[in-house]
Amino acid sequence: MKTIENPKKFAHDLCDWYRDNKRDLPFRKSKDPYKIFLSELMLQQTQIATMIPYYERFIERFPTIKALAEANQDEVLKYWEGLGYYSRARYIHESAQMIMNTYDGIFPEALNDIEALKGVGRYTSRAIHSIAYDEPSVAVDGNVMRVMSRVLLFDEDIRKTKNMRLIEDTLKNVIVHEKPADFTQALMELGALVCKKSPLCEACPLKHHCFAYKQNRQNDYPVVSKLKDKTTHTFSVMIVRKGNCYILNQRPPKGLLANMYEFPQYETSKNNALKQLVKDYELVLDSVDTLGTITHIFTHKIWTMHVYAVNAENVPDNQIYALNTFPHAVSKAHLKIIDLLKEKNLPL
Repeated sequence: MKTIENPKKFAHDLCDWYRDNKRDLPFRKSKDPYKIFLSELMLQQTQIATMIPYYERFIERFPTIKALAEANQDEVLKYWEGLGYYSRARYIHESAQMIMNTYDGIFPEALNDIEALKGVGRYTSRAIHSIAYDEPSVAVDGNVMRVMSRVLLFDEDIRKTKNMRLIEDTLKNVIVHEKPADFTQALMELGALVCKKSPLCEACPLKHHCFAYKQNRQNDYPVVSKLKDKTTHTFSVMIVRKGNCYILNQRPPKGLLANMYEFPQYETSKNNALKQLVKDYELVLDSVDTLGTITHIFTHKIWTMHVYAVNAENVPDNQIYALNTFPHAVSKAHLKIIDLLKEKNLPL
């Protein structure tokens, strides 16, 4: 691995570019650590364009830590509905309650205290510490690793924690030459806008600091280990309607999509699923129609969902809900099914 030859100029070139080119994003308009905390957790596994309307709606409903802490978790999840990775919403809610109980409602300033919040790891804690409090904490994520692997000709796997620590140690000697909040956001912004998978090197403020650019080896970096193949799961999803209401049930409190609501779903064939449906809800079936097939992709899984409309007698009133007024969060996978129902003009 090479070294940065002029750390001071590196920092100034990067931050000058950032101040001239940074995107006008809503979470950059405030130094409120709560809002920065929220934006960082929302951006985990989510693109900025997708996240922004959720962020703005969430902040409007829960403008302060106190407002969030006092809210019912079902409502918090409802405001998160569609964003996916729902554990993040639960972590944010639990952290707000922790801040109210432990820090008298004031977001903690110490790095260790920030990292102790639910859902906050090494990168997120340092990003909040640097951006909210202008502290020289180095936050290293995938964007930063991509940038720095090219700058330094870093030949090691960027997914490995030990290699992220090496880059973090390198940047500790650089961030001190600039306003830390700008430096932290500038590296992320450069990775998002310029030093992408296919880099725009001629527009890069660091090209004269970059060994990959000098050697025309940009496409050799970063070095990334192959992710494990996704596992595929096939389900039969049963849509049971009574008027404009549908049977919904809640997933277990732990595991994938914990506590989310969904239509009855069985990882088995259509016929076996129907038998289990009748047993679970004591239904008398009239007819079954095929509505379509939907695919939903998780980080490590692929769900293929064959969706069927089931007409039945004696549908239990205590397990049916009108979807347009349903107060709880439906899993993102099953929101796609609701879209399918709309396409089929079924009443909601």
